Amino acid sequence: MLDQWQRVGDWAHTTAMPHVHPDVLRSGDAAAIQAAEALVKALTVPNWGTKTFQAGNKTRQTLSDFAPFANLPEIKKLIDEIQRREPVDGFLFHYLKRVYVEREALTSPDDLNRWFEQALNDPQARLIQPKSATSRYLVYSDRHQLLAVFDRSGERVSVHKHNGNALGDVWKIVANLIL
Repeated sequence: MLDQWQRVGDWAHTTAMPHVHPDVLRSGDAAAIQAAEALVKALTVPNWGTKTFQAGNKTRQTLSDFAPFANLPEIKKLIDEIQRREPVDGFLFHYLKRVYVEREALTSPDDLNRWFEQALNDPQARLIQPKSATSRYLVYSDRHQLLAVFDRSGERVSVHKHNGNALGDVWKIVANLIL
């Protein structure tokens, strides 16, 4: 899958640009082609987008989750933005959630990008069958025990440690979608 490897700590990435596997293109399978294109974009463009919060249970739960850390300036700023219904930087939101709420052992925000790249660069990672034509894609790397989530445009949604249980049916293997 990857031609030129460069070691960085305990993870590897490539300087080669991944692309849709020719067999997928030849197959004419529109769903597989769309998944492969979104996978390539998620891997090459670290776009986490923005999150917007509306009034509701999910927003209340998010505010409640962050409340114990409201004395920290970055959390206070996040809480204020959520309460004002301002768009929140998706990358920063996920980092703060992983570190403070979920107590993940991350040392910097860029660890999220590294985790994402580890999961998507694993040729044996599994793409889980989407539940519907509009569902987000889930890629699980057993090797790294990471679950990466990205939407159909290739925008990164989330990445976190996962044991691989209860994810759903395997649809494709990364090595069969991209090179």
